[in-house]
Amino acid sequence: MQQNPLIKIRNLSVIYDKGAPAEMMALKGINLEIYSGEFIIIFGPSGCGKSTLLYTLSGAERRIEAGDIWIKGKNLSAMDKEELTDFHRESVGMVFQAYNLIPTVNVFENITLPLVFRGVSKSDRLKRGKELMERFSISDLADKFPSQLSGGQQQRVGIARALVNDTEIVLADEPTGNLDSKSAINAMDIFTEINVNTKKTVILVTHESQYLPYASRIIYMKDGKNIKDVSQQRNKVSHVVGHDQLSRGWYINTERLVGYLDLNLDVEERVKFDSIIAEYVSSKITQEKFEELLDKPFVAGGLGMYKQKAMRLSEEISILIRLFKFLGDMDTSNKKDLSEKTSALTGWLLNDYAGNLSDKQKEKIRDAVLAKIKGETSLTQFQNQLDMPAKDGGAGLNWNTARNLAQKIGIIL
Repeated sequence: MQQNPLIKIRNLSVIYDKGAPAEMMALKGINLEIYSGEFIIIFGPSGCGKSTLLYTLSGAERRIEAGDIWIKGKNLSAMDKEELTDFHRESVGMVFQAYNLIPTVNVFENITLPLVFRGVSKSDRLKRGKELMERFSISDLADKFPSQLSGGQQQRVGIARALVNDTEIVLADEPTGNLDSKSAINAMDIFTEINVNTKKTVILVTHESQYLPYASRIIYMKDGKNIKDVSQQRNKVSHVVGHDQLSRGWYINTERLVGYLDLNLDVEERVKFDSIIAEYVSSKITQEKFEELLDKPFVAGGLGMYKQKAMRLSEEISILIRLFKFLGDMDTSNKKDLSEKTSALTGWLLNDYAGNLSDKQKEKIRDAVLAKIKGETSLTQFQNQLDMPAKDGGAGLNWNTARNLAQKIGIIL
């Protein structure tokens, strides 16, 4: 017999700026049940209402126009502000895209602050804080401040803070959004460990379909509605596109690839596109089959592009994937190998650049690519290096060109 739902949502609607010219219905009649121990991913494009749904579940979003939210038998819609505060502390842990760490206190204090609000003793706070820092390998960061941490380290602190009250439910709003590919996978692995080993219910929002294999169930959203609900046998992490190469820093970011190719895909088309890319990267299909799937009608398992576009995209993506595989086994300690592959990546990066570059500019771009390969710079720092005037040690490109090249290299790195 099926268990009772941990979370039950009935006819939920949320309106922003009600009565104003900018009035918008963010959620439209949502009906949903979530069960204890599930790993739910709420997936959809920007502006579809997925984060609004998450914050409504947390009790933070109160602009409820209609409907009810029942969590652990309690109706959030009927709670006053004080009751919601108590509910949030006792039942929900929240992880944010922007980390939301307090900059003026150290890591240990950031993690244990929710316990202070609950009146937990200092000795118990110390014990719980140490447990979580050891669990997430951040004990050495205890006395550091957020400004001294990398993005991945800050997110691990944020996850530890979300778990400090040992709540049954963990909510995560685009937790990989500000992370590089390796840190993003590390964060997703942590959420999986939380779900599998401690049986916590994880509800995670993302617009990046490469993370869907982590979920036991996917809620697809569009225009404020949940349009599709899919339960799946959770795949191993290796099914994520390019995961086997992540330890070496290589990863095809399909979100950036879609932007680079200027593809206008809806939610279901994005999922299909990612699935086809994953099969091609893992050599499960040939280039001919890949092109055929791009051209084939959506109802027949393809993407329904016209033939000429499918041919063009097939060639362009095939070049990218050949480069991806060539780079994947790089030995950064081998100077010759590193030099050859830095040249290959730089050549691909500039292959459609129509301007004229001096030898000095080419050298600076190559230096920036090398630093990115070695993990010494973020995408923003890479872009800044290209945009920086030559007199200050940069490549001296204009801002738009630097941004476009940063977006392009971000497909892989």
